[in-house]
Amino acid sequence: MRRLMVLLLVMAVAGCGDGEATRTRASEQFTQGGVSMEPTVRAGQVITARTVTGTYEPRRGDVVLFRSPGGLWGDRETPLLKRVIAVSGEAIACCDTAGKVTVNGKPLNEPYVAEDASLDEPPDPNHCGPRRFAAVTVPADSVFVMGDSRARSNDSRCAGPLPASSVFAVMAE
Repeated sequence: MRRLMVLLLVMAVAGCGDGEATRTRASEQFTQGGVSMEPTVRAGQVITARTVTGTYEPRRGDVVLFRSPGGLWGDRETPLLKRVIAVSGEAIACCDTAGKVTVNGKPLNEPYVAEDASLDEPPDPNHCGPRRFAAVTVPADSVFVMGDSRARSNDSRCAGPLPASSVFAVMAE
């Protein structure tokens, strides 16, 4: 009985048995390279982020660091920082009659957006410019991410949903 109690105590301290080990994350510091998340995170600002261990379980509003899966996301080496706007199974679109992004038909309150993109800018394959985009249902194990400075962000509006497995850290609150 005593051995069992000692074993349970060791497992609890080590984080075994209750899944806590996958939720506990080491913190790292990163320097934001671009302007797509201003004013939340300014270019050159150092942020603290919790490293994802195990499987990332996305939540709308998370500010995440990820590596490009390629394609329209660009360089695979440079970490990118964006905000999760929609998660697996959610339908996202822009815009409602007030020009707001909607998730599952409901407009989002996005006080963090400071410099929004133009509503009616013509599409440009070399620049993620217009605010409007067709409705997208976010695939399983994916997220739809956007910068807080929409006028200066290359994000899911143009590059499409991001595999959640690309996320390697979540900005600490």
